[in-house]
Amino acid sequence: MTINVKANRLILLASLLLAAYLMLILGVTNLGQTRLEQSQHRELELKVGNYASTLEYFFYVTNEDMDTLVEDRVMHAFFANLASGMSMQYGLGSSILRLKNKLVATQKNKTINQKNIYDRFALVGLDGSIIADTYPKSKLLFNIARLKNNKSSDVIIRTVNRLGNNEVQLVKMVTQSGLPTAYLVAILNKDVIFEQLTAQESKDSQSRIELVSENGHSFVWDSLSGKNPTSEPNSNATINFSIPIKNTPFVLNNWFESVNGKSILTSSWFIISLSFLALPVMFGLFYIFIINNANIILRTKVTESKKQHAILSVKNHQLLDEIEKRKISEEKLSYQATHDALTGLPNRSYGNQQLESEIEKAGVNNSSLLVMFIDLDNFKQINDTLGHLAGDEVLKQSTSRLMDSVGSSELLSRLGGDEFLLIVPNLNNQVLAKDYATQVLALFNQPFNWNNQDFFVSISIGMSVYPQDGQNTEQLLANADMAMYSVKQDGRNAFSFYSSDMSSNVQRSLSLDGRLRYAIANNELEIYYQPILNLRTNEIIGAEALMRWNDKKFGMVPPDEFIPLSEKNGLIHQIGEFAIMTACQQAALWQAIAPIHMSINFSSVQFRFCDKLFTQVRYGLMKSGLPADRLDIEITESLLFNHNEEVISLLNKLQSMGVKLTIDDFGTGYSALSYLQKFPFDQLKIDRSFLKNIRKNKSDRELVNAVIAMAKALNLKVIAEGIENQWHVDYLNSIDCEYGQGFHYSKPVPAKEFERLLRDNANKAYREPLKLNIVE
Repeated sequence: MTINVKANRLILLASLLLAAYLMLILGVTNLGQTRLEQSQHRELELKVGNYASTLEYFFYVTNEDMDTLVEDRVMHAFFANLASGMSMQYGLGSSILRLKNKLVATQKNKTINQKNIYDRFALVGLDGSIIADTYPKSKLLFNIARLKNNKSSDVIIRTVNRLGNNEVQLVKMVTQSGLPTAYLVAILNKDVIFEQLTAQESKDSQSRIELVSENGHSFVWDSLSGKNPTSEPNSNATINFSIPIKNTPFVLNNWFESVNGKSILTSSWFIISLSFLALPVMFGLFYIFIINNANIILRTKVTESKKQHAILSVKNHQLLDEIEKRKISEEKLSYQATHDALTGLPNRSYGNQQLESEIEKAGVNNSSLLVMFIDLDNFKQINDTLGHLAGDEVLKQSTSRLMDSVGSSELLSRLGGDEFLLIVPNLNNQVLAKDYATQVLALFNQPFNWNNQDFFVSISIGMSVYPQDGQNTEQLLANADMAMYSVKQDGRNAFSFYSSDMSSNVQRSLSLDGRLRYAIANNELEIYYQPILNLRTNEIIGAEALMRWNDKKFGMVPPDEFIPLSEKNGLIHQIGEFAIMTACQQAALWQAIAPIHMSINFSSVQFRFCDKLFTQVRYGLMKSGLPADRLDIEITESLLFNHNEEVISLLNKLQSMGVKLTIDDFGTGYSALSYLQKFPFDQLKIDRSFLKNIRKNKSDRELVNAVIAMAKALNLKVIAEGIENQWHVDYLNSIDCEYGQGFHYSKPVPAKEFERLLRDNANKAYREPLKLNIVE
């Protein structure tokens, strides 16, 4: 009995020891699993946070790209051209092409790991129309109605469902002068987004990652769900995180297999099974093995986490370098925004700011301020003849010359094109301003050189003075510009101060513009006719049609005032059509009296639309019934200097119809023998300026003799303008000039007066010089 008790006690003690040992084992096992789960949870939380930060930074960078594109000068230039009324034919098409090239370049250059960040860029108008698109083959899914109530200037991130697949769009409102004008839409490359969220995943990671938006789920990674990836993972067997991505409509959902779900040895069933085991040592050893194995896995993951931290550290250093480069780029862009790229001078915007600052200083100091508006003369001819590279070199050399003369207190800027602004503060008197302008003019007395070729370029200077000529930047610049154009009209290569008379001239020009439009609409223009005679027989062989305008407000407006005005405002085409129809019909009626020619002057502006001009001439001949060989078209030398192949083709077509071609005012422009050989002319007109002093000036006589001899050699007939006395007639006859016109015979007269003159001339058997008492 004692032995049994002792045995029982031993058994009980052994059982208790065994139970205690098992309880100890169970407690240690449970504690180990809890610590393992906590470690896994912290590791996964770090990973998910890293994914969310990566995606947040990704969208931050893309938002900056959108802001940069919207503020790009190519974008602003396009909408400025569109707002100014520019058409596709004149300039807007080129702006759209540059805009599309900018979008394409951005799409190609923005990459991550050699993959394009953007699949597509599109610029959409407020009416939903596509302005520019980098991939026009596919329809853009863009509902503009949803954005009309959104006035935010921030980038909008949204998803659009395309055939069951969500695409990520960035939308940025484009404004011009503070008003919405369009939307810039970018479609992101989803593969790049997925790569940002799966950098630490593998097939064995047993994880699932979803990017959730308002339109549903976008699967990024799934190695957890097996054959049914669309089913929801079991929440009891997984660890799940849901993190909103800041400043985006996305939520990042993550599921990871928990330690309990990975194997039976780490589940709760292991503890239950362990309690039923009778071999504590074996199970204890096995438990130690499991714990050790789990520790090895954990150490491996910790090591991998350290590697990822090292990679992130490198990326952070790269990010800091990128930020430093961005700062340098921003400083460069800031300089470019305020300075001209070609000359390095302050640009128009910065120059205006400098002028505003100097005006404020002058107001405080009660001093004067000189504003000089400098423009290069005939700069367009340099670009047209020598090329734009030569024009750029002239601008650089002009800048260098001006900078050499500018003092430390003066400010020089380039307003654009060939225009410069020079600000001279603390002006003591107007005499000093004249001396300063004279010095600036003298800077251009020396020739410019391009490709070993010397040529001269003069300047025109307009000046205004603060405060008497204006109280603000706009007034001073406008008045200096007005003074500069006054110099241009008076012959260039000089300077002029602004005066109130210039404003009156501008006001008259504006009033004449409106009155001229009214006159055309109400048929108030009239054609006068000046006879052209055979100088030997005094026979009227033709008439020159000349436009006249007797306005009710301004009276008789000279042609040399309203014709240039009509060329600037585009009314010359309507005036030209009226002249062709009226002159052709009148000439057709006069053929019954005498077979005369009708000469019509054509503006070089009309030749910008050669097809339209040819149609007007052909219609005028057909409508009036005037034979084509009775029409004479007069062309000035300025057209020939700036001609193109279309002009040559038009002149050839007119001559093939039988129309006569005359070069008008020969010798006053850029006369060249090549014009007479290249163009199909029939006649040549000697300008009246050569006959004015021909009796007293031997050089004028020699020049007229040379022109007539040259015309005869080229088989051209010659008409002399400005015949005012019999001496002119006798001299021109002596040098074999066939035809002429001038006040000696008749001033330009209305149609009725010319018809009477024509009948009198036709009825005279012996024709004498016509003497009409026409009231001037």
